[in-house]
Amino acid sequence: MKNEALAQWLQDHTEMLGSSDDPTDKILHEALYEGVIDIALHGETEMVDTVLESAAAHAVGAGRKLTNLLGVPQRLRERIWHRIGEEIDPEPGFVMLTAVDAIFVHIIRVMIDAYLEAHRLSQVEKAVEVSQLYSESEKRVMHYAAEVARANRELARLEQAKTDFISIAAHELKTPLTLIQGYVNIMRDLKEMDERTSSFIDGIYRGSQRMNTIIENMLDLSAMDTSQLNLVLEQVNLRSIINLIIAQQEQALSERRHTIQMVTLEELPRVEGDPARLHQIFNQIISNAIKYTPDGGQIIISGQRVSGTDNSPESVRISVKDTGIGIAPEDRDKIFKKFYRIGDSKLHSTGETKFMGAGPGLGLAIVKGLAEAHGGRVWVDSQGFDLLNCPGSTFNIVLPVQAAPPAGINVKRMNNPKRNDEQPR
Repeated sequence: MKNEALAQWLQDHTEMLGSSDDPTDKILHEALYEGVIDIALHGETEMVDTVLESAAAHAVGAGRKLTNLLGVPQRLRERIWHRIGEEIDPEPGFVMLTAVDAIFVHIIRVMIDAYLEAHRLSQVEKAVEVSQLYSESEKRVMHYAAEVARANRELARLEQAKTDFISIAAHELKTPLTLIQGYVNIMRDLKEMDERTSSFIDGIYRGSQRMNTIIENMLDLSAMDTSQLNLVLEQVNLRSIINLIIAQQEQALSERRHTIQMVTLEELPRVEGDPARLHQIFNQIISNAIKYTPDGGQIIISGQRVSGTDNSPESVRISVKDTGIGIAPEDRDKIFKKFYRIGDSKLHSTGETKFMGAGPGLGLAIVKGLAEAHGGRVWVDSQGFDLLNCPGSTFNIVLPVQAAPPAGINVKRMNNPKRNDEQPR
């Protein structure tokens, strides 16, 4: 039933389609119309089901026949059919009309079931009370249903605007930053420079590197949101990638006096993946473990082979466990959303390795997107958030041995060139 083209067309033709000529059916007609748009946009029927149940109960209470009640959605369907037939080319029009019929089949079925249930209730002792209750709440329910549908569409529009902003801002910032980095590199190569000036130049260089990382993250998120992410897949040894990250994080581990331990990683099979993207995933997870663990903490990285079943392929599970401050239950899913940061951002320090050093809130959203792009998943386990007792957190990343990118990911397989003809997915 989900059809975004139909939803957009219906929104654009609200005035043209008009409303019911019968004043008594006007509210139901308008609520149904919003419900049809919502089903076409999201494929979910809960809202329109509530409207239909309320309308059916009121009809029974008012002594209205089912055949008369069914005439309301039938007239709305005829209006939509007529306009689509007039304005849309045959091929896309047929797809939209098919979606329209699927939606109205659901509406008719639910309306009949709700009417029969309301009729059954009307035979019991409290039939009058039930009927009055539905009658009084009918207008309110339908009004709220229409408002919620409109609010959902507005949220979707705002989400798209945010995605567009990320893409535009990242691309616009990339060019001047590249110039800054180029000039800074030239100045760093100059031999005639006093120590004070050299220190300033190094500070600019570190700042430009940090800004470049943020912009690259923004570009990655934009690619995920617009289905333009590219993966170059080959056979990858995860232990080698994690060893490289630990070597790169050696200074941070030393500064924070953390110990790090790897367990059973050598027993894992190779997985099919994009080495650069897998490095990005595990580097972010390990960096977070360093940042959110008080000085002198412990990080354990373990691996496990997961056998395949009828419902899931053979996989590898990597767990990164720390002795840090933990994560509250209500934040465990939210931390994987764009720009989400735990606590008051004014209380956070900014940095890549400082304790509780906060970034822009992009890292874990990228981790989730890249894991899912490989056909895997990521989640976190934690007893809760506690700055004093530090219950710790365990981030789990599951990757299939044979990558299974979803539709919309541009894939190139280095170990099997013939399969590249099938891409992008």
